[in-house]
Amino acid sequence: MINSIIKKEWLKIKPIFFILNGIAFTLLGNFWYNLNFSFKTVEPESMMWYRFTSLEQKPYEYLFYLYLLIGLSISVFQFVPEKIRNRIKIMSHLPISMSKSLFLHLFIGIFYIFILSIGFSLALIFIISQYYPNEILLVSIKDISFYFLGSIIIYLTISSSIIEKNLLISSLKLFIGILFIFIFQKSIFTSIDLIWIPIAILMFFITLDSFYSIKEQRLTNTLFRLLSFLSIVIVIYLSFDMYKSKYKHDFNKYYIFYSPIVKDFVYQKNFGDHQFEYGIKNQETFDRTKYESYLPFVYWRNLDIQGKLPIKIDNEIYDKKTIKESRLSFSYNPTLLKRQEVQMYPLLNPHSKIGMIKFPEEMIALRKNDIKIYNFDERLDKKLTTQLNKLLKTNNVSFPIKDIWGKSTNMKPFDLGYFFLDSKNKLFKLNRYDNKIHLQEVNYPNNIQISFMKISENKKRELAGFAIDSKNDFYIIDYQTLKFRKIELKNFNYKKMKLLFISNPKYYLVRYTDNKNYYAVVFDKNFKKIKENIFQ
Repeated sequence: MINSIIKKEWLKIKPIFFILNGIAFTLLGNFWYNLNFSFKTVEPESMMWYRFTSLEQKPYEYLFYLYLLIGLSISVFQFVPEKIRNRIKIMSHLPISMSKSLFLHLFIGIFYIFILSIGFSLALIFIISQYYPNEILLVSIKDISFYFLGSIIIYLTISSSIIEKNLLISSLKLFIGILFIFIFQKSIFTSIDLIWIPIAILMFFITLDSFYSIKEQRLTNTLFRLLSFLSIVIVIYLSFDMYKSKYKHDFNKYYIFYSPIVKDFVYQKNFGDHQFEYGIKNQETFDRTKYESYLPFVYWRNLDIQGKLPIKIDNEIYDKKTIKESRLSFSYNPTLLKRQEVQMYPLLNPHSKIGMIKFPEEMIALRKNDIKIYNFDERLDKKLTTQLNKLLKTNNVSFPIKDIWGKSTNMKPFDLGYFFLDSKNKLFKLNRYDNKIHLQEVNYPNNIQISFMKISENKKRELAGFAIDSKNDFYIIDYQTLKFRKIELKNFNYKKMKLLFISNPKYYLVRYTDNKNYYAVVFDKNFKKIKENIFQ
C-alpha cells in the first residue's frame, strides 16, 4: 500500500518536479554568470565583499523566492487535483490511521522538496565558495538553510489551506501563509528566527487538523490549540513589526537652532502637509523671512547671494570661508547599534604621496581568537595577518573583540582607522598607512562602559567623533589627542533617541529627541553650556 501511495504521489508531482529542476538550474546558471561578471568588472574585488558585509547586498537573496516556489508548487500539484476531484476523503479511508495517512503524504511531498532543494543548494554554496571567504560562506549556508525551512513551512501552510473543508478557516490559513512570506523577506536571520522550527513542526498538526475537518472533526488537544493560537499571534506580531520597520515615516515635529542674533532658540514647527510655524518658544511667532534672518550660519548661502557677507556678530566678522569651513555635523540613531552580521571591514591604506584614498584589496575579519586579513587573490593574506597578530600580542589585546567602530569607506579626506574594545574593555585604534599597520591603545575615562562610538573624519581635524557610554553619557572625541570630553545632555537615552551634533563658527548645538520631546542644548567653543530648552 505504501508503495502504491508513493507511486501515485510521484505521478502527480513528476511534471512540476522536472519543471522546477529546469527553473532552478537556469536560475543557478544565471546567478553564476552575473556573480562572475560582477567580480570581473568591480575593482577591487573586495568591494563585492564590502557590499555583502556592510551594505547587506547579498547576491543570492532573490533566490529565496525559488525555495518558496518549490514548496508552493509541490503542495498545489499534490493536493489540488485531489481537492478538485473530491478524492481527499479517500485518504481518510485507507487501512491506516488518518494521522499516518496524512503524514505519509506530507513526508513524500517534503522528500521531493528536499531533493529539489539539496541539489540546488549545494551547487549554490559551491559557487559562493569560489568568490567569498569562509566568514561570508558560513552566513550564506545559514541563509540558505532558512530558505529551505521557509519552503517546508509554505508547503505545509498551503497544504493545510487546500485540505481544509471549512472555507473561512482555509482562508485564514492561507492568509497566515501570505504573512509568513512577508516576514521571511529579510536580509539577516538571527537566533530568534529559530522559533520557526517548532512552528514548522506545529504546522504538521495544523495540517492534520485540516484533514480531520473532512470528517467534521478537529484536534481537540488543549496544548495544540494553545500553541496554534500563540503561533498565529507570533506571525501577526512579526508581520506588523516588520511592516512598521519597512514603512515607518520619520516625522520631525521641530527643527531647532540657536540664533546668534537674538541669543535664543528659534524653531520651525512642522504640522504636516507643508504647514509650518516659526518662532521663539513662549515669546513670539514670525514668518519664514524673519526666521532665516535670525540664522545667518544656517542660511549663509542666501546672504552670500544677496551680497550680505561678511556679517558682523558680537564685534566679530564672519565671511563665507569662515562659515563654510566651520560647518560640521555628527548624527546618531539607535539603529546604528545593530552590529554587522559578518565582522569584516575594509583595511584602508592611505598613501602619503597620493591624494585620494583607494578602496583596498584587503579586508580584516574579526574572529573569536584572532583577526585575519583577506584579499581576493590569496584569500588569506598570511604576511599581513602575521604582522597584525604580532601587534595584537605585543599590545596584550584580549579576545574576543567586543565591538568595533569606524567609517569603513574610502570616501573621506583621511582615515583614522577602526576603534575596537577587547574583552577586558581596553580601547585600541587600528589603522594602516603607507603599507604599514599601526595599533595603539586609547585611554578613556575610568569606570565607564563604552556602548557606541562614531568616528567621522573631516578636513577641520578638530573633532574625531563621539562616544556614548552605558549610562547615556555623551562624549566628544578630540582629533589630536583622542581624549574624551563629556558634555551634559539631560534625559538623553541612546537606546531610544536620535541625536544631531552641529558646529558653526560660534557654537556647538546638540539636538536629540524621542519624537515626543525635542531637546536642544547649545555650547560655546569651549563646550561651556550656554542654554537649553525642551519642545513638545
